[in-house]
Amino acid sequence: MKNDIGLSGFHTKHAFVFSGNYDIPGRGAILSGWRTNWILSVYSGQAQTIGCSVTTGAGTGCYALVVGDPYEGTHNVNQFYNPAAFANPASVATIGQTDFSPLGGKRSQVTGPPLRQLDMGIARQFKIFSQRQFEVRAEAFNITNTPAFNLPGSLNFLDARNFASITSMRNTPRQIQLGAKIYW
Repeated sequence: MKNDIGLSGFHTKHAFVFSGNYDIPGRGAILSGWRTNWILSVYSGQAQTIGCSVTTGAGTGCYALVVGDPYEGTHNVNQFYNPAAFANPASVATIGQTDFSPLGGKRSQVTGPPLRQLDMGIARQFKIFSQRQFEVRAEAFNITNTPAFNLPGSLNFLDARNFASITSMRNTPRQIQLGAKIYW
């Protein structure tokens, strides 16, 4: 049945990654020789399927029907999707029913939160002896400290109070690391 075909749970419709480095101009022993690098990652949300909250036929599963705007309302970590936007299909009415409507709607009805992250670093090498160099480095991961949330859990849309709440992160809070090394 075509409603059983949908996007995978790890499907990401849009992905943009931009990286590079730049030699910072400067003069003198302290200001010259610095290099910065960055990685900007921007991903759209992943597909998610909302199932029925009740059984509509013995031995079958089903997908909720979309009857409104899933993103209307608060649309935050407490309730990412609108519970009023989903409904259960009618249950099987007769033995041998050939109508597939009790199986509900399509898979992958909604898309979860996006991911946006900027990682940056700055480094400089100092010559200490003929071929030997000393390097200092500072790196920041998720430098803007922008949260990226996982897909919502608790997908029973009849429990409007707890429906589609987000309780975990896809990325980590800002992390900074410092490093130094000697090249022999």
